[in-house]
Parts: sequence; C-alpha cells; structure tokens
Amino acid sequence: MKYPGRSGLVGLLLCLGAVSFVAAQDLALPGDGEIRILFGLQPLPAVPYPPNNQFNLDRQELGGLLFFDPILSGEKDTACGTCHIPKFGMADGRQLGAGTSGTGFGPDRVLGFSKVTGDTVIAEARHTMTIFNAGLNGDETGQPSAKGFMLWDGKDRGMEAQSLRPIIVRVELRGDQFKREYAVDSVLTRLRDIPEYVELFRRAFPMEADSVDQQIIRHGCGWDPTPLQSVISRSTLGRALAAFERELVTDNSPYDRYVAGDDAALSAEEKAGLVLFHTKAKCAICHSGSMFTDSSFRVQGVEQIGPGQGLSSTQTGTPRPSGMDRGRFITSGNTRDLFAFRTVSLRQIGETAPYMHDGALETLADVIDFYDRGGGDEGTIPEDQIDEELVPLGLTPGEKAQLEAFLLALTDETIEVLVPERVPSDLPPAGLELQQDMIAALSVNSATDQALSAPVAEVSGFPNPFNAETNITIALPQSGEVELVLFDLLGRRVRHLARGTYPAGDHVFHWNGRDDDERLAASGVYFVRLSTVGSRRTGRLTLLR
Repeated sequence: MKYPGRSGLVGLLLCLGAVSFVAAQDLALPGDGEIRILFGLQPLPAVPYPPNNQFNLDRQELGGLLFFDPILSGEKDTACGTCHIPKFGMADGRQLGAGTSGTGFGPDRVLGFSKVTGDTVIAEARHTMTIFNAGLNGDETGQPSAKGFMLWDGKDRGMEAQSLRPIIVRVELRGDQFKREYAVDSVLTRLRDIPEYVELFRRAFPMEADSVDQQIIRHGCGWDPTPLQSVISRSTLGRALAAFERELVTDNSPYDRYVAGDDAALSAEEKAGLVLFHTKAKCAICHSGSMFTDSSFRVQGVEQIGPGQGLSSTQTGTPRPSGMDRGRFITSGNTRDLFAFRTVSLRQIGETAPYMHDGALETLADVIDFYDRGGGDEGTIPEDQIDEELVPLGLTPGEKAQLEAFLLALTDETIEVLVPERVPSDLPPAGLELQQDMIAALSVNSATDQALSAPVAEVSGFPNPFNAETNITIALPQSGEVELVLFDLLGRRVRHLARGTYPAGDHVFHWNGRDDDERLAASGVYFVRLSTVGSRRTGRLTLLR
C-alpha cells in the first residue's frame, strides 16, 4: 500500500481521532520504514562530556563507590544510592523523596529524627528524579549538553554541579551534623582521612595529584592561585560522582531496537501507540527527540501534593512547609515561570512511578488521563497560566491502552547497576541488602557472596596496543542478546561491531581500525563496551598508527 508524503500522512493520522484504536490490527498503520522517516526517529546521541571530565574508567569506579557510600551524609546514614535505587529505575518509588534519618528503602522508607539534634526530618518537597540518562539532559537549545538543566526547576547546570547539591540540603544528605556552608568541606575532610579514597582519587585524577605533589601554582585561578593541598577537592568529588552517573544510559529498550531497524522489537499495539504519541495524543510536542524531551519548562497545573517549597527555615534548617511549589520561578525570577517545571525524559518511565514533580499521579494510566483532560488539576493556578498546548484530547480507552504500551516500550530492561559489596569508609553500602534480597528472590544463588560473584560477560582485545587491526574477544557465561560498540575518548560512537543473540562461550570480533563509514580511526585510546542482559563491561584499546 502506498502512503502519502510526510505532511499528507500526518494530516491523515490526525484525522483518525474519530476512529477507535481498540484493535490495532484493524488500523492501517504506515510501514515500519515509513514510521521511522515520518517521525524522524533517531538513536540516542553520544553523551556530551565537559572538557575537564572526559570518559574515564577510574573516575567511574571511584564515583560508583562514592555514590553508594553514606560517608557523604552528615549523619553517615544516607547515600546517593539511598534515594536512587536500581530496583526503582534509579529513583525511589516514593511520592516524595526521603533522605537523612530514614530507615528502609523505596516506598517502605520511614522518616525519623536527626541523630544529632533530635529534630524531625520531613520529606522532600519533590519526587525523586531518576538519574538514568541525566548526562543527556538538554540546555536552552533542547539538545544534550554537558551543561544541561538538572532537577525539576533547572536549578543546576551540568552533573558536576548537581552532584554536590544533596550534601548541603538538610533533608537529603546533610542532616544536622554540619551547617550548610561547611557541609561540603566537612565531607572532603572525611574523605581525605581515608587512605583508600586518597589513593583512588590520585589514580582517577593524576594531573591534580601531580600538582599537589609538586605544589604547582594555579596560574589559571586568578582569585586563588594557591597550590592544591589535596587531590580530594570540591572539583574532583563532583567530577567523580558525575563520571559514574553520566554513563548510566539506557539505550537498549524495545524502542531503541526498533529505531535501529528491528521491525519486530515493537508489537502492533506499541506501534499504534507510537503513532498516537506523535499525532492525536500530542505527546511529542514537548517530549520530542531521542531523549523524549525538549528541555522546556511548562506550567501544567499538576495537583500540589506534600509540603511544597519551604519559604523559610528553623534554626536547624527544617523547611517550614508552604503547601506551594513555585517551580522554575525560584531560580529564574520570571513570573512567567511560576509553577513551571522541566519537561523530563520519558525513558525508563515504566520503572519510575509515581509521576510528576510531586508524585501526584500514581500510574501511567493516571498520567495519560491527566493529559487527556487537558491538565490543570491544581485549582490555585489560574487557567490562563496553564500551558496552551494542554488541551482535551478525546482519547478512547483503546488509544490510552496503546499509548501506555508504547511508553512502557521505552524501558531498557537490560541495564543493571550493582551496589558494591564494600565501600572504602566501611560503612554499609546503601541498598546492598535490598540487592541481596533481590538476588535471593531470583534464586541466582542462596549464598549472597556467591550470588554477587556470579559469572558475568567479559571483553578483551589482542593485540593491544595495536597499529592496524585487533581482535576483540567476548566471553559469555550464558547465551543471550549481545551488543558490542566502540567509542572514542570523547564518548563518540565509532564502530558498531555486533548486535544479536549469541550462545555461551567465547566469540571473536575483528576491528580493522575504521569507523562505521570505513574511515581510518586516528591514533588514540578507544573503549569497547559489551552490553548483555544483566551486565555491561568496558575494555580499553590503544591504536598506534
């Protein structure tokens, strides 16, 4: 069947509003190739790296340890990984975040009292965001940027800055052990007193370590040229955390496989939902591109749940609930930004319920209903302030089901983030017991230590270094789907070496030192990433021409 051109087809599909989508097979959808062209479906771009924090395996390893180490919290009871939990899509499954003083994880976490002052610690004002794909957050242009907007209100720019913020926030990591202005420096002092962390920082930041050893004057810092006194600084701590978080990219969802050319990756229902997403449901107006967001800030009128944004603080820093969250306005000062929040990515949306800035919508079905009625649930926000793009959609029950099916297809179920068995502070790693319970429930092994050391896929290259070509060997402990991709030092994809299902055992792939367009790759360091169900491994290759 021949379909009209792009504009004609969009018009045709928009006219299908009166047609029930209850039975996807009854709807004459475009062919797969035409769907990809019509809606401009593209794979995720390469992760953008800041100049001072390029792809670095040593920093990733260090950042992962810090991420799950309660040493970063004032009262040593909470870590980044307490609220960003692998089981809940690197969010926490709660309506509102629960940081320091709490016990338990996820929806079961219970808040308590500061161990230092005995004061109550309330929930955070907002829903915990996933950190999956945060390294691809966009800036004002809407494109992924190393200085992309972070958090619901865009308060921070870039992962390096954002990663330090929880340390100064009382209800997140700080607690009552430190005053806000001394919190980061106090944590740095703790880290400097742990020899293992000092050595890990020196390995991850050799230039800074050399500057400390030689007491080199920092000529580029006009405001303070004093030589570095320790390799552990605000800058290196932020960069280490960001190095770990930036690599948490979900690029192997059914949708991603469909974009790459696998027509069978999406079901008929999911494809119908994809079409709806870009047409009648109007989702793609805001949730556009491969990241499913245009990085804009919009007033949607979500019902205000929870304490809202604190207007002032008590002596110990406990926010006085206002019942109102003014969103982007508190950062921009522009009245047009009152109650506006960032359009977030829809990737991993199936794992990160509840939804919206305050977790007011419990399920994806609730979210679809919200947009179907045109938003504006919060009666205190004037109707004329609600984003003009939000209008009633008139979706049928069948269309809603198809749209939800497509949204669930944006979840990469192959990515796995493992909590380390131990961290250098020797405090209990955040979430380790939850991970152990999951492993036991899956009957991988009844003994936790054996389960955590279960065989995983490995990747290596020989010869290495090489000057023309090399062989890359992957060792698979079990059969399954495999993807093998080469990246350069800046994180740009160079060569797609393999994708498919392979049996257990060793498999060798040849790389001729050329990119996907058969152009000679330049001398330098390259990384080969092996992705399998349940694990990801990265190897380092050096090309010397």
